[in-house]
Amino acid sequence: MSDLVVDFTLLNTSVKQLAAIQDEFRNLDEWKEDITSVVGASELKDAMKEFIDNWDNNREKLLESLETVGQMVEETRNAFKGLDYKLANSGRK
Repeated sequence: MSDLVVDFTLLNTSVKQLAAIQDEFRNLDEWKEDITSVVGASELKDAMKEFIDNWDNNREKLLESLETVGQMVEETRNAFKGLDYKLANSGRK
């Protein structure tokens, strides 16, 4: 019989890192105006705005995915902690 080993440190770190990545993606709005203000040519500025708008749409999708994965990791961690607690208590009876 083999033992299942769950790395709670890894799961905790993953939850924290995914949340940090989400924060970084959410705070990217500030750079838009900085970039478009330094571009002189109107055609280049229009292309840059189009790119930024496209990036915003895709960034929202990434944020949703990051949130979903973060929730899944957190739920997995909590489920294993609960199971570990139950198994530990059942062995004491």
